[in-house]
Order: sequence, then C-alpha cells, then structure tokens
Amino acid sequence: MLKFQDDYTILIATFEDFILLVYTIVDDLYRQVVSVSVSQRRNVDTAKMSDSEIITLSIRGELTGTVLS
Repeated sequence: MLKFQDDYTILIATFEDFILLVYTIVDDLYRQVVSVSVSQRRNVDTAKMSDSEIITLSIRGELTGTVLS
C-alpha cells in the first residue's frame, strides 16, 4: 500500500460521516478560492448559514436526489 494511503486513509462508516468530510473539504477549498468581494459582502455576519454549508447541502441533495427548499 502506498505511504499516502497509510497516512491519510479515513474510514467513512456512515453517510453522515461522508457529508462531514465533504463539508470539511468544501470549507477548506472555499476559503482558498473565494474572492474578498464575496467573503466581505454586506450582511454576511447576519447569515443563518455559511456559504460552505449551503454548498455542502447542495452536494448532499445531488447525491440523494432530494430537493432542498
């Protein structure tokens, strides 16, 4: 087995664990890629959900075939 797999293999036991892992990856990537004009937009501090949470919920919806409202 490759050394990378030994060090970075994560056991995903449930769908909830998978979604948590997806959120972590999305949040890390989002912070690296998002522009300042988006991250510092008006009223961002009053939002009920973060952009990363919304993206993760959209991915979950695509995977499960459900529509989020």
